[in-house]
Amino acid sequence: MIRTCLALWFAVLAGLVVMGCSSTPYSLAASGPYLYPQNWAYPTDSNSSLDRIAILITVRNISGDDLAVNPTDFLVRDSQHRVYAADPTATTSPDSLTTRPAEIRDSLPLPTLTLRGNDVVSGYVVFDVPAGVRPVELVWRQSDSDTVATLSATR
Repeated sequence: MIRTCLALWFAVLAGLVVMGCSSTPYSLAASGPYLYPQNWAYPTDSNSSLDRIAILITVRNISGDDLAVNPTDFLVRDSQHRVYAADPTATTSPDSLTTRPAEIRDSLPLPTLTLRGNDVVSGYVVFDVPAGVRPVELVWRQSDSDTVATLSATR
């Protein structure tokens, strides 16, 4: 009887530990991609083989712990699983701010910051992808895991 109760107690404890470790301390939402007009100035030269896109990202810290958010931790993935890193310089460049797509015109670039418990931040991140490539997922690279958000079909 004692062995059965002890085994049951350990099973419940193990289940609680697994549930506690597997819950994500934040939520991630993304929309886009939103295509920049073709007349944007590429920082190094006029390169028509690239499309500049923006992804609108919302992160909500649902834990009591601090959560670091950095735009360089995001990348987009296409349907062939090729990945494209964020372009933080393009995200904050004056050209990207003045020519951004109409869908995100009222948004600001996603800042680098630490979210406290229950804080929410939204902003866009810019990516340069090969012309005609349509990203289907946003990936947030964390030190211990990746979080993936499916992107909407906007282009």
